[in-house]
Amino acid sequence: MIFTKALKYEDIKKNLDIENDVITIIGCETCARVAGSGGEEKMKVLAMKLRSEGYNVKDGYMVPTVCTPKIFFAKLNKDVNTIISLACSAGSSNLERSYSEYKIIESTEDIGLMVTDTDKEIIKVTMPYSGHKNELGNEYDFYTGNKRENNNGLPIWEVK
Repeated sequence: MIFTKALKYEDIKKNLDIENDVITIIGCETCARVAGSGGEEKMKVLAMKLRSEGYNVKDGYMVPTVCTPKIFFAKLNKDVNTIISLACSAGSSNLERSYSEYKIIESTEDIGLMVTDTDKEIIKVTMPYSGHKNELGNEYDFYTGNKRENNNGLPIWEVK
C-alpha cells in the first residue's frame, strides 16, 4: 500500500479556476482513506470548503481502488471538466488515462510504501520514497494520518 499525505488546501486551490472549472471529486477507498488523506469524510470536507468559496463542485464518488485500470463506473455529470483526485499518484495516473479529456488535480503527496496492523489500526512507513527518507519507520493512526509517538523503536506488531 502507498502512504500519502494530503496537500495543503491552498496548494489544491492553486490548480483550480473558480470561473471555469466544474468539479467532481473521485476518492480512493483503500490507501488514501486508510492513510487519512482521503476517504468519504475528507471528500465531503473538501467539497464543502470549495463550495463555500464559490467553486462549482457538482459531486463526488468513492471508488474501491482508483489505481485499478477500468474500475470506473461513474457516469460523470456532462458539465464536469475537472476531477480532483483523492488518491495516490498511481490512482491519479489512472484517472488521467481513463478521463484524458478532463483536467486532473492531485490532492495528495506520495510518501512511500506502508504496512498496516489492522488490529491496532497502525500504519508504518517501511519504504519511503526519495525526499521522504526521514519517514522510515514512522507510524500513523488509521484514517487520520496522525503520527504516533513513543513506539520505542519497536516494530508495530510489538507496540503495546
